Amino acid sequence: MVDSPAAGVTATRPRSRQRVEPAGHIPEPPRPVRSVAQRRGALVGVGAALVALGALAFLYVSGQLSSASPVIAVTADVQRGAVIAADDVGVANAVPDPALAPLPAGRMDEVIGLRAATDLVAGSLLTEASVTPAVVPAAGEAVVGVALNRAQAPGEPLLPGDVVLVVDTPRSGDDPPTQDPSAIEATVLRTYPPTGSSDPLVIDVIVPSEQATALAARVATGRVGVVLMSRER
Repeated sequence: MVDSPAAGVTATRPRSRQRVEPAGHIPEPPRPVRSVAQRRGALVGVGAALVALGALAFLYVSGQLSSASPVIAVTADVQRGAVIAADDVGVANAVPDPALAPLPAGRMDEVIGLRAATDLVAGSLLTEASVTPAVVPAAGEAVVGVALNRAQAPGEPLLPGDVVLVVDTPRSGDDPPTQDPSAIEATVLRTYPPTGSSDPLVIDVIVPSEQATALAARVATGRVGVVLMSRER
């Protein structure tokens, strides 16, 4: 027999355990705040570094300026062979460079009246190689233009001063000559590279005046070739 609960007593069942949530949000711990003194110290450090860099830059620029010297500069474009006038040159301050060796400003009077040995571009510095007292072409010489296609000229680029032979060539389809063809020796003055695939290479060459007409007539036939001679001097 099972005993029933006593009168006036209510039987209860044990309740299951439930997770108790916190009543409210727990705030995160406060982050450390840099003090005003710390921020000021950092700014002072950055400022000191900038001042030091500025001082170094000033010393560097001052050293460069103190070592600069007056040299001759080109103030206007001058074509090769043209006479250099007083308006074509001026004085500029530059740091001497042994590899460039610009002419000092004290030689300005010597330069005026000479001729440009190469095309002079405004803003460049004048060197010994930039000027020449020679007239091109000189007395007893002439300049002849030679137009060539790719097969008539060497693949090696021709430079001013190169010695070349302008050789007579046979007509297309003819047998090779049994004897050495005639040729005229010339010196390259300037080259004009082709601007398009079908344009010829044009070479200005210097030859003795008595050979100029014969060379021009040969070039007009289109049956010439150019041979580059040794550059060893």
